[in-house]
Amino acid sequence: MIMLQLNPTIPVYSLDHETEGFAFVILDYSQEHDTLFLVGLDNGQFWWIKQNRLRLCKNYSMDRSNIK
Repeated sequence: MIMLQLNPTIPVYSLDHETEGFAFVILDYSQEHDTLFLVGLDNGQFWWIKQNRLRLCKNYSMDRSNIK
């Protein structure tokens, strides 16, 4: 198992919670399991979320304006 703190954090959108937040820790068990991100959501909650349930947030400076 590998735990990695992200610095800087990554702005993400949670498909399950339908809100944005910041991913700040990655938990990787191995190649046989999903990678989990610890995300602090804009509503104040913290969740471990699988990578396939997250999307990058819009970032106009990186020309990512059509995400969600």
